[in-house]
Amino acid sequence: MKLNTVKKFMRKCIAVALSVATLSAMNVVPAGAAENTLLNTYGATYGYSGTCINLYQLRDSNTLSIIKKNYNSITLENEMKPDALLGSSARLISVKDAKNRGYYIPDNYKESYVPQINFNTVDEVLKICYQNGLKMRAHTLVWHSQTPSWFFRNNYSGNSGFVNASTMDARMEMYIKTVMNHVYTGNYGSVVYAWDIANEYLHAQNSGWEAVYGKCGTSPAFLKKAYTYANDTLRYFKLDKSVKLFYNDYNTYMEVNDVIKLINYINSDKKVCDGVGMQSHLGTNYPSPDYYISAMKSFLNAGFEVQVTEIDITNKGDTDLANYAYTLFKKINELKKNGGKITGVTWWGLSDQVTWINNAAPLLFSTPTKPKNAYYRVLAAYTETFGQPGNNGGNNSGSGNNSGSAVIENGWYYIKNTNSQKYLTVENNTVTSYANVCISKGTGVDGQKWYVTNTNDGYITLTSKLGNFMLDVANGENTDGANVGVYTGYSGDAQKFTVSRTNSNGIYTVSTKVSGGSKSLDVYGARKADGTTVIQWSNNGAANQQWQFEKVNNSKASAIKQSKIAVVDEAAEESVSENIEELMNFDPEEE
Repeated sequence: MKLNTVKKFMRKCIAVALSVATLSAMNVVPAGAAENTLLNTYGATYGYSGTCINLYQLRDSNTLSIIKKNYNSITLENEMKPDALLGSSARLISVKDAKNRGYYIPDNYKESYVPQINFNTVDEVLKICYQNGLKMRAHTLVWHSQTPSWFFRNNYSGNSGFVNASTMDARMEMYIKTVMNHVYTGNYGSVVYAWDIANEYLHAQNSGWEAVYGKCGTSPAFLKKAYTYANDTLRYFKLDKSVKLFYNDYNTYMEVNDVIKLINYINSDKKVCDGVGMQSHLGTNYPSPDYYISAMKSFLNAGFEVQVTEIDITNKGDTDLANYAYTLFKKINELKKNGGKITGVTWWGLSDQVTWINNAAPLLFSTPTKPKNAYYRVLAAYTETFGQPGNNGGNNSGSGNNSGSAVIENGWYYIKNTNSQKYLTVENNTVTSYANVCISKGTGVDGQKWYVTNTNDGYITLTSKLGNFMLDVANGENTDGANVGVYTGYSGDAQKFTVSRTNSNGIYTVSTKVSGGSKSLDVYGARKADGTTVIQWSNNGAANQQWQFEKVNNSKASAIKQSKIAVVDEAAEESVSENIEELMNFDPEEE
């Protein structure tokens, strides 16, 4: 056998081995795929499975991985409360300086100075969430506790008297709109899906709010203004249909009528508060599951959206906790199954190691990696109600293809947004396991190259040239504003899309399977700046939802390159079979 013939033979052996190895690897079900978690059960059905967290935990890569296994939503325990943003003493800046920094200064703001607001921690948290496919409940803006006393006093001085109501109205509007504007004018605001505008108003005693406005019962005009300011901000950013505003409180199960009266008063002119955040610091001795569920039913019957927030359960031991949690969640799940608008469950802490309750073990994990029996009982309460995730109504995925779909042939493409004339890009042109996707000027980098693969069920996947990473709707959410990024390719519903031709030749919408085709790839806020994030949004035909597929020149991928695309369809299998057959019939002497 000639030397060059031997080389050809060996190359074919290697090519076939690589192809077979690739197919074998792609047919292996990931270890976690069949494992029930809070994320693929409650997160899939309710929309949000959440936990309470702090920045130091999010900075730790191991902790972050643990979070992403069970949760798609976080709430900051303390770091977004007024005292964290304002500080223990006022750092005053001029109104002019404040405006230059992007602060919102209402027309009725008559003071010369504004307290500086420190967004450093919030900004870092938003970025981490954005980069890791997590959403966030923003907690909280108007609270009697953890709001510095100086915020209510003349000249923002803790030694002065309290301001009058009109001055406080202006300060409140400045603060609410400045914080919300800061979030939504930044690059990462799309992660915030809900705000606790007011927290625990019904339990306020001797607070700065009461010192300024007096006792207002269930008709606090200042709270109605607070929700109106927040709603005005959402409407300005066209987010009022997708981002929700809540009234959050503890012992809501004891004060059902007052909570309902309060929210109805807030909404008496127009609906500006969407529902109730039921803080759920419970105990196995009180309230009983039936008592708690009775309150939840009342809120749902009043037309409110309900989110279970801050849940932990003081108990007499692990068995006591498991039995109570199972019974409670069986009843919550039945309400959800029967159409109750319950849209999230947030546990108040990752594990007993970080609970705020002294000498207690009130959570589902004893350590972040050690689930307790209560964890499995809460999952059992889910599967006994809804069945296994992915086989029932708990799965938000759509089924079938869009009737108006178009065909984009397999191959490498640049994908250009019609509105901005900029390209779908993996942020920073790098990815390890997850990265954001944005728009940016066309430069031809690998992060702008996408391989279209038509799957055998009528959809396409889009794989980045940076490796086996597919375009992905974060956590498979069927919600407006869900982040779009790239994630390790596994060809699940979150990574499948349909392409539909618009009336313009060569211009398409790209709809997501997880929404059943009702939502499309969308450039956030119809912006055109480099780095603007790409999200999922309800189909509206706007130019920021329109895309052009431009073929990459000289883009024929080799068999090995194509093997990086983690989709096993008939064509791929036939290709490998042909290579094997060619090798089996290979006669080196003929070469």
